[in-house]
Amino acid sequence: MTEIIGHDIEIGLAVENNRGTAEAVAEKWLKKTTANIVDRVTHAIDDNSHGVLEDSDNRRVVQKWFDGDIPNSIADADAIGYLLYNIYGAVVSGVVTGSVYSHAFSIAQNIQHPSLSIFAKDGSVQQAVFGLGMVNTLEISASSEDYVRFTANIIAATESANADTPDYDDQYDWIGADIAIKIADTEAGLSGATAQKVKNIVIKWDQGIIRDHVLGSYNSDDNYNSKASLEIEFTKNFSDEVFKDLFNSDNSKYLQIVIAGSQDIGSGNHPTLTLVLNKAMVTAWDRKGEKDALVEETVTVKAFYNATDGEAHTLTLKNLTTEYDKPISA
Repeated sequence: MTEIIGHDIEIGLAVENNRGTAEAVAEKWLKKTTANIVDRVTHAIDDNSHGVLEDSDNRRVVQKWFDGDIPNSIADADAIGYLLYNIYGAVVSGVVTGSVYSHAFSIAQNIQHPSLSIFAKDGSVQQAVFGLGMVNTLEISASSEDYVRFTANIIAATESANADTPDYDDQYDWIGADIAIKIADTEAGLSGATAQKVKNIVIKWDQGIIRDHVLGSYNSDDNYNSKASLEIEFTKNFSDEVFKDLFNSDNSKYLQIVIAGSQDIGSGNHPTLTLVLNKAMVTAWDRKGEKDALVEETVTVKAFYNATDGEAHTLTLKNLTTEYDKPISA
């Protein structure tokens, strides 16, 4: 028996060419990170009695699937695109200059967004690939004293052996100082708006994945994305009543979050994530402060569908990845 520690766990990602058929080779390996994607089962209890007080004498496995988390990992400007592609479902990629690419993500209005193969290498104990992988929830978080990090909850349908060798290329991260958050009455007004002095932020996507089990198989027949929910929570010093007033009214704003790294990835370009909410409304607000501390406000903003714009939010990612919608096997 060979024991392992969390540092021995490695995770890779790939877009599936055929939905539910796991790829053989990962397109991107994440830097060594804590992860816990494991077997899950549903048990059915045999509740027939034998004329005794004991309530059952057997149980059977009736459903199988795989899920778990990639928690609190440092976000990489290229790898995060695979998770975002699964969430948004549609992307248009193009060359910025040289080997720098821009990827414009938008919500595909269907319940079968492109699935992922999730590669897991647990040291020398086991190595597997999980097929029909879907991102149930994704959180990107940041504070002034740390890297920008993400936590992803993954649900998959199948498991098979895999022998791909983890391979790590240059990875570009972000820190809290790389983030600017703006609000404005119009999308055009975001460019000239003053950045909010935010202390920490959590961006939360939720796809509400539905595991669909049918007769004739242990594993789910498909994993459907049932919604496109986006909420943002942040804390800032209470210095005006802008967000309080938005909470107490039916007014909405445009909101923009730009995460632009300091690294030059080509011709003065930087790894950049730009998220725009087309109808941002404050759904929760609170204020607190001890007598010897700064008074702070905590704000929760939800992205609502803007019928005029035809979308609730869009995301653009600039990095060194050529594309996300064509797996290696295509």
